Amino acid sequence: MEHLLTAEEMKECDREAIESRKISGESLMDKSSLGAAKVATRILGAVRGKQIAVFCGKGNNGGDGFGISFHLSQSGAKVKVFVIGSTSEITGDARIFLDKLKQSLPGNDGVEIMEFEKVASAISLDSFDLVVDAVFGTGLSGEPKDSAKRAIDLMSQTTTPVLSIDIPSGIDADRGSVYSSSPKAAATVTMAQVKRGLVMNEGKENSGKLFVVEIGMPSDLAALKNVQTFIINCKDVQTLLPRRKPETYKHAVGKIFGLVGSIGLTGAGIMVGKAAMRAGAGAVILGVPSELNGIYESQLTEVMTSPLPQTGEGTFSLAVLLRIQKHLEWADVLVVGPGASRNQETSQLIIKLLRSYDGTVVLDADGLNAVADQPEILHETHAEIIMTPHHGEFSRLVKFSPPEIAKNRIELARKYARENNLTLVLKGSPTVVASKEGKVFVNVHGNPGMATAGTGDVLTGIISAMLGQKLSPVDAAIAGVYVHSVAGDIALESKGMYSLIATDVIESLADAFKKIENGEVVEFERIS
Repeated sequence: MEHLLTAEEMKECDREAIESRKISGESLMDKSSLGAAKVATRILGAVRGKQIAVFCGKGNNGGDGFGISFHLSQSGAKVKVFVIGSTSEITGDARIFLDKLKQSLPGNDGVEIMEFEKVASAISLDSFDLVVDAVFGTGLSGEPKDSAKRAIDLMSQTTTPVLSIDIPSGIDADRGSVYSSSPKAAATVTMAQVKRGLVMNEGKENSGKLFVVEIGMPSDLAALKNVQTFIINCKDVQTLLPRRKPETYKHAVGKIFGLVGSIGLTGAGIMVGKAAMRAGAGAVILGVPSELNGIYESQLTEVMTSPLPQTGEGTFSLAVLLRIQKHLEWADVLVVGPGASRNQETSQLIIKLLRSYDGTVVLDADGLNAVADQPEILHETHAEIIMTPHHGEFSRLVKFSPPEIAKNRIELARKYARENNLTLVLKGSPTVVASKEGKVFVNVHGNPGMATAGTGDVLTGIISAMLGQKLSPVDAAIAGVYVHSVAGDIALESKGMYSLIATDVIESLADAFKKIENGEVVEFERIS
């Protein structure tokens, strides 16, 4: 698993590498700036004769900017360096690279170094071929002020491609939220490890294409071992995907039973069943309110149905408990909630079922709403629970608003999963998987076109299929989320963002599995 770090965790890694492993900060900065210069060259195709503006802050991010300026000028670029503040304020490793840049000036007319405040009113970035943002990176801990804010605003308004160093300036490195403004980078070069803000909220959108530069940071640092947040990558999921023996049979590769549907909400269960079958489940039975059974049978071929007692409103009645014991004994996985409605009797049924059942349960949609009304059930049940809420459903569970959840989704998911001894899949951008042990796994794939009715039901079906094929709850959630998002990205290619619907994701599952098995899905490009 690849780590996903906070700014403080990255700072601790740097400290340990320098103090305990005796790797010089100058060496780390030199590799950082050289890697970033390679990416600048990739963006421009060739740098000779190109006009490049580099904005450098006072800290290590600015030091990277001075180093990039040196490398690009040596390759023939015309570089203008704008220093935020006074050059006399630059210290430490950043000073070394500023001095190195200054020492190259005799005989080198490709570099100009200016204090930004003195020339700010005369700068027009649209005349440059590339703008390099090396103002703050992960060092920003509050609202940018004065010259720094003016520089960030200027970069935010230009039409020239921006290359940000470590993270776009103005972005909170941990939450990905924008303080006031931030450049929308064409690409971002981050050093050694990916930071949370690059995959969260506005940070994900503003970072553009992400490159990770190998700077010689040891992979066995104690500081890294303490990190409990990870990025899900293709290699991880390749390893997790179930392998079948030649002599296997349908009941050995996953038996799924679902309590799904109500009048007006039949589609949710249909998509759960189809997605589970397409994701490898051996057999699926959907328990549905009796008068809806004909609808399900007309829509489903491979999936079996079981008509069950219903209320006068066409939802599950409490009498269902007496009719499903054989299904519960048969199933490897129980799915509860998609389309089940918020009918009071149906909610009571769900709570009674959780109180008595000791198998593996995927709770979604109205199953989650029932738990939100009676949260104590999570500490009474003996079932292995996997919950799959979106922001609205999670808001009802944790009593935080959706915007508050978006700002702190990783830690809220971690806390909820640990406190309630379950596996949590918090859907959104990005979707995160939290284990009962406190680890969080972040998925960086998927697209806005998937924000449409039914895609969550598809995910529930895929996770259920992974569970039925004997993956652990957290592994099934990781694999399910990843496969689902890759299928969504494949569907996007043919359907486009506006026309993508949930069934397109189901139809793209076969290609998604092939792409993952072949190792063709890439999270970030690495530069050495």
